[in-house]
Amino acid sequence: MDKNLFSVTALLFFSLVSLSFAETCPSVQDIQESLHHGWRMYDSDDNTPLASTRITQFVKGAKQFTLAEWPNAQAPKRTVHCYYRDNNGSQLEAYLAKDNFVPTNTNHYWYPVSGSMHCAAGADKCLFTSGWQGKQLAKK
Repeated sequence: MDKNLFSVTALLFFSLVSLSFAETCPSVQDIQESLHHGWRMYDSDDNTPLASTRITQFVKGAKQFTLAEWPNAQAPKRTVHCYYRDNNGSQLEAYLAKDNFVPTNTNHYWYPVSGSMHCAAGADKCLFTSGWQGKQLAKK
């Protein structure tokens, strides 16, 4: 097999494999059916864990995905945040968070905003992968 063809084939294969292990923010249906395993809920004003009454309000109120955020590329936990809004378009003042993820920017949906990375393309397009890939997406 030609070396160039082999290289292209290998690159394509590993790209597809890495995308197959990509995750997204939980869908609204997942949130309402309590299928958001491993995700924690926080108050977006003070970044404290949501009280049980607020968790109930968040689950009932979540109607649309708004934004995925990777707030601090330099933080040791590399946490992804997922934001949602209610039927009226109001933000729910809470977010879901999961540690040890890195945005997958293959299709360029992630973009820098004030030192963090944002993706508002739709939950199914805002992909991220587990672990550290050794690549930095945020600008210094």
